[in-house]
Parts: sequence; C-alpha cells; structure tokens
Amino acid sequence: MTTSRVRVGIGLSPDLLRLERSRLLTLIAQINASNIDHVAVTDHVSFRGGRGQDGLAALHYLAGLGVERELHTGVLLLPLRHPTVVARQLLDLADIHPPGVVAGVGLGGEDPDEYSMVGMDRTERGARMSEAVPLLTGLLAAAAPVEANGHYPAAGPGLRRGEGRSIPVLVGGRVDASYERAADADGWISVFSSPSRFQRGAERVRELSPHATLGYQAWIGVGPTARVDADAQIRRFYGIDPAHFERYVPIGDATAQHEHFAPYVEAGATVLNLFPAGDPATGIETVSTLADTLNR
Repeated sequence: MTTSRVRVGIGLSPDLLRLERSRLLTLIAQINASNIDHVAVTDHVSFRGGRGQDGLAALHYLAGLGVERELHTGVLLLPLRHPTVVARQLLDLADIHPPGVVAGVGLGGEDPDEYSMVGMDRTERGARMSEAVPLLTGLLAAAAPVEANGHYPAAGPGLRRGEGRSIPVLVGGRVDASYERAADADGWISVFSSPSRFQRGAERVRELSPHATLGYQAWIGVGPTARVDADAQIRRFYGIDPAHFERYVPIGDATAQHEHFAPYVEAGATVLNLFPAGDPATGIETVSTLADTLNR
C-alpha cells in the first residue's frame, strides 16, 4: 500500500458554478473549513449540442470567490488550444492564488463537433496532444527561449512568471499513449477505469517515470436519492445512458466511498478528484470525511 498522503479533491460541476452567488459562497466556506485538499473543474468548449465550460475561466472565478484550496483542471482539453496561451493563463492564476494550481490535461474527442467547432481535425488529436504536453511543461518550467514546430509552432523568449508555485501537469487518459505522454509531464490521471485497469496503467506509467504522480477522477452519488441524482448528472453531462458508467460511479456515504476507492489508493493513486451528484453540502461533507479516513 502506498505510504504517501492521498490528496482528495472535490469536483464542482458547471451546474454548481452557476448557482446564485450567495449559495456558492456558502458552499465555498464549507469547503474551506473541511479536510478537502483541492477543488477541480471540468472543461469543454462545445460538447453534446454546444454545452460547455471553460475550465481555466472557472478556476479564475473560484479564486476570486475565495477558495482557499489548490485548484485543478480535471481535465482541460489541451489540444483545442495553443499551449503557450494555456501556460500564460496557468501562470497568471498561480500568481494570484497562493494555494497553488495543478493542470490536468486531456484530449477529449468523444464528441467530434468539439474539434470541428475550432477548425481542427479530430483524427489529429493524439498527435496534437503528444506535441502539446512537452511544450506546455517546458513553458511552465522556466522562462527559456522556445522553439517548436508541428501543430503548435512557437518561437520566442518563453514566458516570464511571478512568484507563484510551480504548476504540475497530470495527463489524463486510459489508453497506452496517455502513459507515454504522462512521462513527459508530472504524472497521470485516469477516469472510468476498474481498479485492475488502473493498476496496469499505474505500473506502466511508473516504469516510464518512477516518480510520477498517479491520480483518479470519478463521479460519485451521495444522499438519499444518490442513484437517481448520479444517473441524471451522467445523462446531462455526457448525453448517454448512465448504465454504461454505473460500476464506476460509487453510491453512498463516506464508508461506501472508502470501500470503492481504497483499491485505487492501494494501486498507487495519491490524487483523487471526486465530483458528487446530489445535494452539494452533503457531497462536501462526504468527500471531506473520505479524505480523513483514507489518510488514517
């Protein structure tokens, strides 16, 4: 079993971020008083009929509302944007948010329209991701001269930064190529995987990069109508039958959540991003209790 502390974060869905400001401030105060380590947000440009939320804009909003925890993108669709612009936004956020920032990045592609909407060929997303990850990590690491070609040509002095903390980059995915891309970054974060599949991926990532951070992201259901709420959230967010995801969406209190996620921790996960469906306050309480029990 890993001896590292497990950093447990709560994911805030686009629906939560659109709550009345006073209600959202109440929830943020609850998070700030909890055992939760970080706050994560999703990212889509135009998904399932044009819906979306810019992950970096959402994190800046949360920083301005007074979140006192590290902020994560879970995950930002990196190939849709030039890495230089993404790096600039992340560096600016790190400068104004002392608790820190972690950039989870992925390639998406479940909805082809998301790529066509920005004038890109979906079939190129893997090649774009493989180019974008090392360019992004290099830009975040130092203000050194930059020279890049391919899908993201860049040339110039690099990006100067302020005094913000360093920004780890975690590469999301479930396929073999994601393990190799994670070796060009600081770690890997998986989603919708069984514990055994996660373990196989974790072992491969650690073969390529022994000190890589390993993470896992999931939806969870909490409260008396947990299954109904979780199914509704999955259907609303992904536009598909939630039955396809049920085994990856644990339902119940912190004890049930602990039972579900303990095998991922055993396999090496030290970062969890959990997006609760159901009553937001109950979700925060559940994730906070889980953060405590996983680290006892």
